[in-house]
Amino acid sequence: MNAASLMMGGLSALCAGGVGIMFLVAGVSKLREHDLFLGTLSSYRLLPAWSLESAAWGLAAAEVFVGLMLLSGVGQGIGGVVAAGLLVLFAVAMGVNVMRGRTDLSCGCTPGQKGETLSWSLVLRTLACALPALLPVMAGAAPSVSVQLEGVACGVALWVLWQALRVLPDVSLSNATGERA
Repeated sequence: MNAASLMMGGLSALCAGGVGIMFLVAGVSKLREHDLFLGTLSSYRLLPAWSLESAAWGLAAAEVFVGLMLLSGVGQGIGGVVAAGLLVLFAVAMGVNVMRGRTDLSCGCTPGQKGETLSWSLVLRTLACALPALLPVMAGAAPSVSVQLEGVACGVALWVLWQALRVLPDVSLSNATGERA
């Protein structure tokens, strides 16, 4: 295996780990907090009332399966395509509501955690996540098991770091050095 394909395999596994854990946590949260997610899904006003219950269960289950596919390396290509498709679907749903002026809605990404309200920056960030979701598809041959495990572990660690940075208080540099604003 040459250096370029080894690097691409590692990057692919890293992306699979980060996107996979994001989907697994989101899906499990939607299953555990089903009623909360159902309310968020309903507030988007995009689906007929009769379909909301099935859609809520279906989205949550799809996210769990996609996360497991990406994390395990089994069906990673399919998992990446489905993950990218779901991210585009979520971005479109958010974008429709932002265009309607309904920016006070929760994104519904991970029920039970402090969510973000809808904005164009959230729509763009969601769309941007589709690219790393597709990297396992574009990488071609699967990396070795050790590269897969290391990449996924690093991807999970990056996701955990991202979550930690989101919940830490915002401390400005002037406050950290003792200056008064």
